[in-house]
Amino acid sequence: MPLAPHSSDVKPSNALRTGWRLLSERSASVLPVYLLVSGLYGVARVPLLLAGLIAVWLAAASGRLDPFADLLRQIQSAPDAERGGDVAAPGELSPEMIDSELGDAVAGLLMPETVALVLVGVLVAIVLGLVASALGSAAAVGGILGLLRDRDGVRAAVESARTYWRSILGVRVLFLLALAAVVVPVGGVVAGTAGAVLGASASGSANAASIGGSLVAVGIAVLGTLIGALLVLAVVLLFAFAEQAVVVDDAGALAAVRASVQFPIARPVAFLGYVAVGAGTVVLTVTAAAIGSVVGANRVTGLLGVVVVPPILDGVKTSLYAETTLPPDPDPTPLGDRARAAFGGGLRAVGGFVRDRPVANLVSLGCVVAGGVIGWLATASIGVALPVGGDVGNVFGSGAFGPLGTAVNLAVNNWLVAVGLAYSGLAAGIPAVVNLGFNGLIVGAVGGVFEPVAFLALVAPHGVIEIPSIVVGGAVGLRLGFVGVGALRGRRDDGEVARAIRHAYRVLLGLVPLFVVAALVEAFLTPAIASVVLGG
Repeated sequence: MPLAPHSSDVKPSNALRTGWRLLSERSASVLPVYLLVSGLYGVARVPLLLAGLIAVWLAAASGRLDPFADLLRQIQSAPDAERGGDVAAPGELSPEMIDSELGDAVAGLLMPETVALVLVGVLVAIVLGLVASALGSAAAVGGILGLLRDRDGVRAAVESARTYWRSILGVRVLFLLALAAVVVPVGGVVAGTAGAVLGASASGSANAASIGGSLVAVGIAVLGTLIGALLVLAVVLLFAFAEQAVVVDDAGALAAVRASVQFPIARPVAFLGYVAVGAGTVVLTVTAAAIGSVVGANRVTGLLGVVVVPPILDGVKTSLYAETTLPPDPDPTPLGDRARAAFGGGLRAVGGFVRDRPVANLVSLGCVVAGGVIGWLATASIGVALPVGGDVGNVFGSGAFGPLGTAVNLAVNNWLVAVGLAYSGLAAGIPAVVNLGFNGLIVGAVGGVFEPVAFLALVAPHGVIEIPSIVVGGAVGLRLGFVGVGALRGRRDDGEVARAIRHAYRVLLGLVPLFVVAALVEAFLTPAIASVVLGG
C-alpha cells in the first residue's frame, strides 16, 4: 500500500546516532549476525572448490598435468646463481621459455569436461550466493529491527531469516532485472553507435576523418557510460528500502519494491538523509582503503566492510523506515571495559569449546590432515624439491610499515577465514568440511614441492598457533552444522539456534588474540628464524 507522509519521521541525525549506538552499545547482538551474514557466503564457494578439484583430478587422470610436472623438474634442475651455479646458458631454461611452456600447459587443461564442470560450478555458486545473500539480509534487517523494538537481536535475526528470505530473494531478483533493463539497452546503443561511427570513419580516405571518428566514438562511449552509471545509481536508490519494507511491513517482494520506490516521495527528508549518509560512508571507506594501502594493511578495509559499515547503514535505513530509534542502553559499562571482558570471555570460551567438544575438534583436525596428506601425495610424486630463493629475512619487506602491515593483513585474513568456516557450517557442516580439506590440501601440495627443511622453517613458527586456531574455527562450523540440521528437522527451535550463533561468536572473539600472535610471529619472527635455518 502507498506510504503516507509522516510528521513524526525520525530525523536522519537521530537515525545515524541509532546506527552507531547499535554497533557500540549492542555489539554482542549485532556482530554475531553480521559475521553470520559474511560466513554464509562460504556456502557459495563450495561448488567452485569441488568443481575445480574434480577438474584437476580429471586432468591428472588424462595426463594433462604432466607438462606442469616437467616444467617444475626443469626449474629444479636449471643452474641457479644463488645456489652457486652458473647463469642459464642460451637454449636452456629462460623466463621466456617458462612463460611459453606454462601457457601451453594451461591451454592443455581446457578440456570440454573441465570447462563444463567449471561452468556448472559457477552457475550453482551464483544460485547459492543469491540464496545466502537473501538469508543474510533477512537476518540482518530482522536483527536490527528486533533491537529497535527492544528484543533479543540474534533470535529476531534467526526468526526473520526463516520467515522473510524468500521475499528478499524476490527483491534481489527484481533488482537484478531492473539493472539489466537499464544497462543492456544503454550498452547496446553505445556499442552500436560507436561501432557505426568507427566503421564510417574507417571507410573514409582521410586520416583526419578517421581520427575524428575515433574521438567521436570515445565521446559516445564516455557519455554512455556516464548515463548508464546514473541509471544504475537511480535503480540502487529506488530499491534501497525494499528489504526494510519486507521485514518492517511484512510485505512480499513486489509490495516491498513499490514501497521503496514511493519512499523518496513520501519521506523526502529521510531519503535525502540516507543518501547523505551513504555518500559519506563511501568517502570514508575509500579513505580508509587508501590509508590501508599506504601502510600495507589493506585487509582492514575488508574487516570494516563486514563488522562496521553494514550494521551502521542498516541501522540508519531501518530506523528511518520503521520510524524507531534504539531504546536506552541497558548496560552502561564503558565500551573499553566491555571489549576487554568480551575478549577475555572469548579466550575462556575457546578453552571450554576445545574441552567440551572433542569430537568436533578431532573431526576438524582430521579434515585438515586428510587434505594435507592428499595434497602432499599429489605433488611429492612429481619428485621435485624446489628451494626457497631470495633473502627470506626480508620476505615481508624492510619498510617502516612492511612487517606490521603484513601482520595486520594476516591476522584479519585468518580471522575472517575462521569466521567463514564457523558460520558457513550452518549448512549441515558441509562448507566447513570442504574448506578445511581445501586449506589442508593447499598446505600439503606446497609442502610436497618444496625442500622439507625450507618448508618447515617458513611454516612451523607461526603454524603451531595458526593451524590449531583454524581447526577450532572449523570445529565451530561442524557444531553449528549439527545445530542447523536439528533445526531443519524440527528438533531445535529458534532460541537454540540463536544461542549456538552467540556461542560461536564468543569462540571467534577468543580466536582474535591467537591470530594476532600468530600473525606477529609470521611477520616478524618467521623470516628471521627461516633466515638462520636456511642461511638466507
